[in-house]
Amino acid sequence: MSPRLAALPLCLALAACTQDSGPSEPYAFVGAWDCGVQSFSFTNTTYTNGTDTYPIRTVSRDGRNYTLRFSNGYVITLAAVTDTGLTWVSGQTGDQFNCRRVK
Repeated sequence: MSPRLAALPLCLALAACTQDSGPSEPYAFVGAWDCGVQSFSFTNTTYTNGTDTYPIRTVSRDGRNYTLRFSNGYVITLAAVTDTGLTWVSGQTGDQFNCRRVK
């Protein structure tokens, strides 16, 4: 057996022991946003909708668009994110808000 194949079970075992700690990249959407109906805020790992804070499970990026997934199955998209604005879109309801950065 080649050394690489022999090491494969160890690599798989180590991967199974690691725990995903969630997103950690410094994302462009991090900050506070006035979305008209409510102020939303984001860190690299959480989303606050004005009253409740949810841990972000995963973040997918496509150019200036980000899809955030949460453990409860909820999905939101932050589209056309710039330094000053973004469009917040609910994956469940289709609600859409144009937001401006406040922090």
